[in-house]
Amino acid sequence: MPQLFQAADGASLEAQASYIGRTRLRLVLISVAAACGIASWRVGEGDVDLLGILGTALFIGALVIETSLWRDRPDKVWYDGRAVAESAKTLAWKFAVCGSPFPSTMDEAGAARGLADRLDKVKAQFPDLELHPVAAPLVSPWMLEQRRAPIDDRRYTYLKARIEDQQTWYSRKAKYNKRRSKQWRLLLVILEILGAAASLAGALIDVDLFFAPAIAALVGAVVAWIETKQHDSLSRAYSAATADLASAEAKLNLATTDDSWAIEVDDAEEAISREHTVWLASRSR
Repeated sequence: MPQLFQAADGASLEAQASYIGRTRLRLVLISVAAACGIASWRVGEGDVDLLGILGTALFIGALVIETSLWRDRPDKVWYDGRAVAESAKTLAWKFAVCGSPFPSTMDEAGAARGLADRLDKVKAQFPDLELHPVAAPLVSPWMLEQRRAPIDDRRYTYLKARIEDQQTWYSRKAKYNKRRSKQWRLLLVILEILGAAASLAGALIDVDLFFAPAIAALVGAVVAWIETKQHDSLSRAYSAATADLASAEAKLNLATTDDSWAIEVDDAEEAISREHTVWLASRSR
């Protein structure tokens, strides 16, 4: 892959890990802080509640994390970096296997200039994105080797290393997100049942423990995490992309001329880009 892909991919992965990690920690701190409100632990003359102090410290910690997320905006770096990386990958594959707008009839130098121009335009759309410093060529030797190969060799490489690989990734991720969605939804139902039971118990029994508010806070944290991960929408999007690539694969196998091949590669990359566009739109929202 070209230098722009590697630099944007590295920046996106790092920002994703930072955003998910900080969000997870913030929700854990809030949940534990709420749990500290279930009871009190007073020391000395009874004027100081240690659990209350701990809860205060945890809320302050969550506030610090939230402030850092607002300041650093790792989510924006994640989304923008992924947009640049995926666009660069699409252009690189089109160049390597002679897909439109880099058909085999275009000379190598002209195709390389065209690729450079399009990569510059992609980068210009995200001027604030700080890329990772990566030393790599704009056009790799592998990309040139593939471009010079006969159409049958290019077809085999593209179907195996791009279409099949992407299908496998989409299928695996669709199953994973569907499974995780069910698990988190089940946990949510269990917590809501426990919350209802705790509220009823508090109404009928005179106790000094406040389980219901703590469970409510935990439910809110789980809902926020589900919204962050978006397992439901990702599962649907990846399943649809898998079906689109199956159709694209059939058409690619029927492309016998360089002209038809260039068009079908462009259509296949459009199917992959469509999934990412939906992902980016849902995340940016």
